[in-house]
Amino acid sequence: MDNFELNVMVLLAALACFIGAYVQTAIGFGMAIVAAPILFYLNPALVPGPLTVVLLVMCLVNGWRFRKGLEFNLLAPALLARIPGSALGVLLLALVSQQVLAIFIAVTILLGILVRLKDIALPMTRSNMALGGFLSGVMGTSTTIGGPPMVLVMHGADIHRIRANLAGFFVVSSLMSVGALSLGGFLSPEHIKLALPLVPAALLGNWVAVHTLHLVSRPIVHYGSLLLCAFAVIGMLINTFF
Repeated sequence: MDNFELNVMVLLAALACFIGAYVQTAIGFGMAIVAAPILFYLNPALVPGPLTVVLLVMCLVNGWRFRKGLEFNLLAPALLARIPGSALGVLLLALVSQQVLAIFIAVTILLGILVRLKDIALPMTRSNMALGGFLSGVMGTSTTIGGPPMVLVMHGADIHRIRANLAGFFVVSSLMSVGALSLGGFLSPEHIKLALPLVPAALLGNWVAVHTLHLVSRPIVHYGSLLLCAFAVIGMLINTFF
């Protein structure tokens, strides 16, 4: 890859992180769903390690913003169950090929799209929160897309409650994923170097969202991000298998 191709790749990856950060700030989750397939298409090395680093920075920003709405008793079962889920996610990375990982990413994205399109919700019981946390650990560590299981459990709550608690959950869960990936050898200094140019783009997307969401129709953000996800999944699978 020459310098021009490298610069184009970084620019497109940064744009994906910018859009993903905008969506996540708007609705509480979605950055990885938007960015992961695009980054995987551009360079498989960007997923999960570098994207997890970018996601951690984003989660810290949103976690601080929504800190007053956190419900630690509600999140405790999910966070505890995420620990073995993260371990299983690292094991999957060690065992599966890039083709299998691409399919796994596609399936998790389709689950996320389903949650967004349908009014699906599970009762927010301790057992369901634990199950959501475990599955989020598996999916979040192996693909960076850990939002859908938790959103499925919390989908029926008030949007402000969802934003605050998802932000808190993702702060801790992203730290778990970073630790698990580091211990498993999937997050090296080279991966962090790949993440560095993407972090400012994500922070800019967050800032723009905070200052412009009142000007943008919620359906545009909602359905626009879903359409982008669908095209990204198709492109990723074509690139992987053909």
